[in-house]
Amino acid sequence: MNSYPHFCVVGHPNQGKSSIVSTLVENDSVQIGTESGTTQSNERFEFKINEQLLLALTDTPGFQRSRQVLAWLQQEEVSPAQRPDRVRAFLAEPGHAERFPDEVQLLEPIMAGAGILYITDAASEPTAADEAEMEILRWTGQPRMAVINPINPDSTHEKWQTTLNQFFQWVRTFNPMTATLPARQALLRAMAELTSEWTRPLTQLSQQLAERDQQRLEEVSRELANYWCEQVNRREPLSKLPPLLSDSPENYLQQRLDKAETQLFHQLAKDWGHGHTQLALNSAWDLDSDNLMNTENWYLWGLKQKDLLLVSGAAGVAAGSLIDLGVGGSSFMLGAISGGLIGSTSGWWASKQLPGKRLGWIPLAGKKDYVGPVRHPNFPLVVMARALTFTQRLWLRPHAQRTHLTLQAQASDWPRQQQVQLLQWAKSLQQNKWKARHQQQLSEWISEQLRERLKAALHAEQKSSWRN
Repeated sequence: MNSYPHFCVVGHPNQGKSSIVSTLVENDSVQIGTESGTTQSNERFEFKINEQLLLALTDTPGFQRSRQVLAWLQQEEVSPAQRPDRVRAFLAEPGHAERFPDEVQLLEPIMAGAGILYITDAASEPTAADEAEMEILRWTGQPRMAVINPINPDSTHEKWQTTLNQFFQWVRTFNPMTATLPARQALLRAMAELTSEWTRPLTQLSQQLAERDQQRLEEVSRELANYWCEQVNRREPLSKLPPLLSDSPENYLQQRLDKAETQLFHQLAKDWGHGHTQLALNSAWDLDSDNLMNTENWYLWGLKQKDLLLVSGAAGVAAGSLIDLGVGGSSFMLGAISGGLIGSTSGWWASKQLPGKRLGWIPLAGKKDYVGPVRHPNFPLVVMARALTFTQRLWLRPHAQRTHLTLQAQASDWPRQQQVQLLQWAKSLQQNKWKARHQQQLSEWISEQLRERLKAALHAEQKSSWRN
């Protein structure tokens, strides 16, 4: 056997074999389709951490003529110890590669030392063809596990469980469309018990996944902190304004904000094995002051009225100087207006009192050589809510998922104190008072936010995952 575990994923076509491969090796490039025969030939996928090969899975087309193959194997009466040699004889028989191409493809890596993951969706009662498949796999003498993929909630699991127990060392249920780390670790622990040669590497793989996720949490927290600072403090030179946007610097800034967000999200998706995931993002940086203040339009930002802080008291102190804008070298003291705005329960709705439609939240074009940064006090909250929500959803997304990843930001679970803290950090950032300690505090805050969100989601799944 190889120094790393290698499994051949087999079973009848259209049972979810490729979905399980995709989730286990964290690779969304594995072809998955609802039609039968998506996998036409063997394809090997490897899982690595820090360039170290830890697990290999070979996705196979599945059995097509199992009863005929079993009949050939049983033509000669052999002892159980001789059955693996009988399977090798089947592979060596002239003409079998042409007559039984799918069976030959899937049996060759098994007889070369691969373990077996037999996949069934248990959608209907076991048939004679199913039993023939299982009997062929038993004849190989290789370590083998059966996995029930619960595609259909009305599956006949009990009958399948009883049948599978007669042919396989372990039988487990694993849903590749919902499985996150706890479920994957549970399956790996069961696979580790199939043979002593794989106990240590698969146990270590389970541990390395947990360590990798901890390191990933620290890294992404720093990335999100840098991104948030860049967005909150983003200013764009008017000299780079495209001709078509020369009379609309706000739209130009909006495009730049969109681009930065999309680049971050796509890079995270690529780094985490979701490079083929389609993102469904709301282009939400509507910087018009009326839209910023109109709670009916906040859904465009991925937020609703109840999700954001109606600032009063201490929050007013935190945000008061944040929304003071410099225009043409002078100070446009919106703080004077915001005394009633921020200190009252009406929250931000008093924006209607501001002079002019655009005047206030973005420095006016023509009086500066740049546009930005956005000074609206809701903006830092929106940027952070969108980034955290996307990261959480991507983190928990199984690689077998092929639906669009839709962003629906939530900030309503932030206590008032934390929202005020974000406003205070934004104030320090935009006033050029940002220090290394602020950056560290922001990274730690993001890490804690993600940790708590992920902990709650993973704990719920762990309760239903098999444990040693």
